[in-house]
Amino acid sequence: MQRLLASFLLCALLLPGLALADKPGDQRAIAGMETGRILWDITIAEPERLIARLSVIRETYEDMQRQGLEPQMVFAFRGGAAALIARSTEHLDIEDVSAVRHIHERLEGLQGSDGIHMEACHIATRRFDLEQDDLLPGIHLVGNTFLSIMGYENQGYTTIRID
Repeated sequence: MQRLLASFLLCALLLPGLALADKPGDQRAIAGMETGRILWDITIAEPERLIARLSVIRETYEDMQRQGLEPQMVFAFRGGAAALIARSTEHLDIEDVSAVRHIHERLEGLQGSDGIHMEACHIATRRFDLEQDDLLPGIHLVGNTFLSIMGYENQGYTTIRID
């Protein structure tokens, strides 16, 4: 019985790696690149949809690493997304609280990765009466994420909308 359980656990650990080994590469598109710079322009205000997008963002980060790119990602939260990055969930509808806590966990996990920076737009956060101390740790309040987008694009970042 112990051998069967050990074999099962070994297979369970190997399967995700095997799936990644079979995943196609992006060599033509990333030829000659050493660093992948993406600015995620996050405006989505629906918690469940943002959770799904954060999964794809994590996979993109891992795909970059798998293919030899150094990920550099900026998360720019603006619009309705600003309400989802507050430390407190008291301002939310009760049915959204669990999902928003899940978002917080995912963001915290991403922040632990090299090359990740997160910021929130003051124009958006003031709609929800949020200041720097109200935001999740590691998310920095900036005056205007439109300026951030402009600036990061001038630094070679590609903007991808998450709405």
